[in-house]
Amino acid sequence: MSVTLPTLREDQLRNLQRTIADGNCVAIFGLSNTGKSPLMRALAAPDSQAHFGQIAGRPTAIIYIDCNRVVELSATGFYEIVVRSLLEFIEDPATSPNAPAELLQAVREYHTRITTGPAFQSSLAFNNALADTCSRLDLTLVLLFDEFDEIYSVLEDRTLLNLRALKDHTRSRLVDITATSRLISEIRAPSDNEFAELFVGYMLPLGLLAHADARRVILNYPGSDALDEATVDVILRLAGGHFGLISALTQAALRFAHGATDTRRLTGDLAARAECLKVWNQLRPDEQAALIHLVTAPEEGLAGPDGERLRILGLIVEEADGQQLFSELFAAFVRRQSALPNLSAQGVVVDEDAGEVWVDGAKVTILTDLEYKLMRLLYERRDRLTTKDMIVEAVWGGEYLDRVDDARIEKLVSRLRAKVEPDPTRPRYLLTQRGRGYKLSSQPVEASKDEL
Repeated sequence: MSVTLPTLREDQLRNLQRTIADGNCVAIFGLSNTGKSPLMRALAAPDSQAHFGQIAGRPTAIIYIDCNRVVELSATGFYEIVVRSLLEFIEDPATSPNAPAELLQAVREYHTRITTGPAFQSSLAFNNALADTCSRLDLTLVLLFDEFDEIYSVLEDRTLLNLRALKDHTRSRLVDITATSRLISEIRAPSDNEFAELFVGYMLPLGLLAHADARRVILNYPGSDALDEATVDVILRLAGGHFGLISALTQAALRFAHGATDTRRLTGDLAARAECLKVWNQLRPDEQAALIHLVTAPEEGLAGPDGERLRILGLIVEEADGQQLFSELFAAFVRRQSALPNLSAQGVVVDEDAGEVWVDGAKVTILTDLEYKLMRLLYERRDRLTTKDMIVEAVWGGEYLDRVDDARIEKLVSRLRAKVEPDPTRPRYLLTQRGRGYKLSSQPVEASKDEL
C-alpha cells in the first residue's frame, strides 16, 4: 500500500533550506526507513523549490537523484544518473517551463557522450552539463543524492576530486546534499578525500520522527479514520517514531480492523518484525552487542562512544529512569536476538523475526505454515504441557476446536518431529505426554519409543 504523506520534519526542512541557501553542502544520515527519502523528495517538491528561491534570493533548481537507479557502479554510471535526472528536470514543463530549447538539446548531447564515449569524455560532459545549466538558466543548482551509500563507496578518488573541484569552481551556484545510512566518513576512509571535506560542520543526523509527525503518518493512511485513539496510541508506543515501523504497524492495524488494540496481534505482524530485522542487520556487531547489553542489563546503561553513536542514530533515548531503546517492539526483538544459538549450543531456538528454527546450533529444514505455527506455540510454552485444544486454537483457529481430530494433530506433530529431531523415533525435544498433549523441552532428554 502506498500513501501520500504530508510534509514531515518541517523544522528540519526549513533549517536545511537556510543552510543550503548559504551555499553549504549537507550530509544527511540515518538508518534505513527513518524517512531520508521523504525528506529529500520534500526538498525537491515545487512548493519547497519556490520557498527556497525566496530564501536564497535567486532562482534555484533542486534536482532529486535516486542513486538506486544507477545502471552500473562506476564513475560513468554516476555521471549518467546525475545528468539523466537533470535532463528529466529540464524536459518537464512543470519544473522548467522556461528552459531554452538549446539548453535541452545540449544536455541531451552531454548525456549521449557520457553513455557512449571514453571515461575522460564522460567526466568532461558531466561538468559541462552542470555548468551550462547553471549559466544558461542563471540559477543555483542543488543536487540531492538519495541512497548515496553504495555508489559513494565504490567511486574512485579522482571522481570525488572532480566533484570537489566542480564545487570550488561554481562556489554557491552548485550545492550537494547526500543521504546515507551512516556518516560519509564511516562509509569510506576520509584520508585524502577532499569531497568529504565539503560536509565538515554540516552533518545532519535524521533521527526519529517527532510525536506529532508520527501521528500524521498514521492518520494520513487511507481508512485510518477506522482506527480509534487507543489503537493509534499502541502504534506510537510500539514504533517509537521509526517511519518504517509506523507504516508496517498502521497497515497491520487496518487489516485487523476490530480488536486492533490487541498489542499481541500487532507485535506478531510479520512486516513489523521484518522492519526490526532490517534495522538490526544495518548495525555493526559491536553495536548489536551494545544493544543486547542494554536490554539485558538496563541498570548499567551505555556510556562513552557506544551510547553516543546509538543515540545519534536514534536507537536509544534518554528517559527519566535511564536509557531505553526507541521502541518497545524493537526492544523485544533485541531480547530475542540475545537468545539465538551459537554453533556449539544445544537446544531448540525459534527466531520469530527471521522465521527460522535452530536445533543444536543448526538451522532446520524450512517449515510449512502449519508446522511453524505449531513450533512457535510449543516454543512459547517450552518445558510446559501444551494440550491438543491449545494446538488447534493456535494453529487452525478457535472455530476449528470441534473439527480437528486427534489423528490430524498427531500427523502434524509427526511431520514437525521429522524436521527437528535427528532421530524422530527417539525424540529428544518434541515429547508426547500420553493422553495429555505435547511438550517442547529446552534441553535434550532421553525418550523411549513407547512414549511416542
